[in-house]
Amino acid sequence: MHEPMTGSCLTILITILSCLTHVERSTLINPAALLTIQDADQVLGVKGMMTDSSSTIKDGTLKYACSFTATTKDQKDKLGAVYFVFEDYPEISGAQKKYSSTKKANEHSDGVKVLEHLCDEAYFHSDGDNFYFVMARKGDKVFVLKLNKITSTTSLDEFNRIAKKICDAM
Repeated sequence: MHEPMTGSCLTILITILSCLTHVERSTLINPAALLTIQDADQVLGVKGMMTDSSSTIKDGTLKYACSFTATTKDQKDKLGAVYFVFEDYPEISGAQKKYSSTKKANEHSDGVKVLEHLCDEAYFHSDGDNFYFVMARKGDKVFVLKLNKITSTTSLDEFNRIAKKICDAM
């Protein structure tokens, strides 16, 4: 049989729940599960390792960021890295503002392409030599997936597949 919840445990639980005020309006998503080490390995084309992970809540917006770096360089001495940022805003307007301001800053660059069938709105950007970048918004959530250092082992197909997988999970 379980012991009754003590006062300090109850206080901790209430504190945690009060930090998650926007839970009532949306489905809980574990952002750390949206991009796994296996996903990063598939994009990188080699074994990777998590090199950074953080999460914050500021003004009601949850922000999670992580990065994975290849453990080996390719034959041209390039080391790839995958970066992921997920933001869950208290209001859809916050997510729309974040997405539109970033897109506007990049829309006249070479290699920008609107992705019609990904989330509510999304775009892809690449210079063809150094990076792949996708930013997508679905409701009150935004994510960025970026690969730095296109190498001989990185896969654009896997990058696109993982971006769709993340969007579908939101």
